[in-house]
Amino acid sequence: MAPDPAAAPDPSEFGTRPDISARSVLVTIFGDSVVPAGGEIWLGDLIDLVLQFGFNERLVRTSMFRLGAEGWFEVDRVGRRSRYRLTPWAMGEFAAAEARIYGHPAPWDGQWTLVLVEAAAGAGAGPGLAPFNRAGAEAARAVLTGRGFAPVAPGVLAAPRAEPEAVAGWLRAAGTAGAVPIARASFHDVAVLAGTGWPASAFDLEPVSARYRAVVDGYGPLAASPPDLGDEAAFALRTMLVHELRRARLADPELPPEALPADWPGDGAVAVASAVYHAVAEAAERWLAKVTGLVVDPGVTAARLAG
Repeated sequence: MAPDPAAAPDPSEFGTRPDISARSVLVTIFGDSVVPAGGEIWLGDLIDLVLQFGFNERLVRTSMFRLGAEGWFEVDRVGRRSRYRLTPWAMGEFAAAEARIYGHPAPWDGQWTLVLVEAAAGAGAGPGLAPFNRAGAEAARAVLTGRGFAPVAPGVLAAPRAEPEAVAGWLRAAGTAGAVPIARASFHDVAVLAGTGWPASAFDLEPVSARYRAVVDGYGPLAASPPDLGDEAAFALRTMLVHELRRARLADPELPPEALPADWPGDGAVAVASAVYHAVAEAAERWLAKVTGLVVDPGVTAARLAG
């Protein structure tokens, strides 16, 4: 006898969790469903998509207005209707997030990227460069830690996979004017260092590990025994799954395998997410098309979280 299918999470309960906001779920829906269908959606359709999470129209309108004020969206108004589309800057941010959430890290070349924020803060301005003051150093730290960097020494932040050119671009885009020393280097015998607790302690992996475990615990039974869901419920399940995975993947510094704890749950969480995502993808896409008219290329969906 086949095992009974596991029950899918209730989207209305998901929407009331204290760690879940309408804003964050809207961002997830944009990244998972709207961006691959062109990046534009009528506000009324977006409201219809999130009703099952318990978010009312006023909350959605307020959340989207604030995201627009922060530079994420542009709005076209046609009569009383509003159509939201990502700004060019936001398209770049979503593209970068897409690669981290649904893709796989490239093979590691053994090099770490180091940013010397204290050295920059203490340096004078070069020709044509504004001085990089203490406020600039703090802004640089905020940008870099949000991109997976961690302090490995006073005033030195490091990450294993960031390209120096990309790092410089992030800092420029954040308005941290001035020259910032960026270097590439290797650490001797990372595997031995990992046995001492570094770099797990420097990169504070426990919160990331907990998020991955939440994916495994919450969705593992569904991967083993996928539920037979209607289209609306399938869309809700996929959104909840991606939301949980997104929070883990974007916080993951993507350390090389030899630097990770032996019980690291990241690969297991991605395997679970892949199984559930593809089990409900067709039904979820039908609901998206029915509510919004948006159609995602099946090839894009198939490539996400591919083995």
